[in-house]
Order: sequence, then C-alpha cells, then structure tokens
Amino acid sequence: MKKRKSVGERKEEVFYVISQIIAEKGLSEVSTVEVARRLGVSQPAIYKYFKNKDDMITYYLQHLKNNLNEIIKKAEKGKTTEEKLRIIFTEHFRLLERTKILPRVVFSDIIYVGNPEKKFKLKEAVFLYKDGIKNIISEGIKNGEIKDIDPEFGVRVVIGSILSSTLFWMLDDMKFRIIEEVDFIIENIKKTLFN
Repeated sequence: MKKRKSVGERKEEVFYVISQIIAEKGLSEVSTVEVARRLGVSQPAIYKYFKNKDDMITYYLQHLKNNLNEIIKKAEKGKTTEEKLRIIFTEHFRLLERTKILPRVVFSDIIYVGNPEKKFKLKEAVFLYKDGIKNIISEGIKNGEIKDIDPEFGVRVVIGSILSSTLFWMLDDMKFRIIEEVDFIIENIKKTLFN
C-alpha cells in the first residue's frame, strides 16, 4: 500500500509544479486544474490544500520567502564576508536551477497588480532578502573586509549580479549551469568591493 503524502510534502510538490508552469507558460497559466493534472490528482484534491488559485499563489510567495530566508541563514554561518557571499550566490543559483522561475515571479506585475496582499508578500520576501545581504555587507565593512561603501550599493552589486547572470542564463535557454557563474562573480566582486 502506497503511503499518503503529508500536507507539507504535497504543498512542496505544488511549489515546484507552479514553478514549472511559470517557467514554461507564464504565471497566467497557473490554475488548480493544471496543477492537479501535473500532480496526477483530481482538481478537488487540490482544494484540500488551497481555496483557489490566489491561495496557491499566496502560498507560493510565502514559500519563496522561506527559501530566500534559508539562503540568508546558511550564508550567516560563513566565516568571512567572501564565504558568506559565495554561499548566497551558490544557494540562490541552486534554487534557480531547481525552479527556473524566480526572476519571472519577481518581475511579473501580473502577480501583484490590483492585489495588495500578493504585492505585500512579494515585497516582504524581496526586502527580507535584501536586508539579509545588506547586513552581511555592513558586517564586512565593519570588519575591514569590504571597502567603506554604502551597504545599499553593495546589495545592489550582489543582487544585480544575480539578476544579470540569471537573465543571460534564461536568454541562453538555460543551456549552461548557472551555478558555474559563482567563481566569476565572486572574483569580480572581490576586485570591486573588497579591500
């Protein structure tokens, strides 16, 4: 007899299915029908976990926030600022390779236009991540590892590097492993920001 999946396991599957749909067809194609079809369950089965499409997307954004928060927590365990930034890039690119959609969600106004709750969830996720990176940059400045710059600029260098690498990867139809960009980015950030 096949073991039933827990609510947490099923919701994790839903997160990745939504990611696949967005990557292949865009956010507007996410529906309870399509998610159920891809999971091999009935549409009513999806309603055990989510009230409707909006509820799925809200969950998706919360899960995204949790993923980004986990990246920051892992990075904070690094010994040096360079090691912490390397963890951020590595873990972020691993998340991208698994989901293939993070930039599409972040830049998709469909997700939040006219929906203050979704906009708040997305903003909360992005700003929590930004603040975590900013704290790492600020600590690096304080410890003398990073030049005396505005930490906000440092955050923009880090996030800009993530976004530009992701854009090139997506435009190249994801033909290369984006995680292979980490060494290139770190070496150039060291030349730009580090003492």
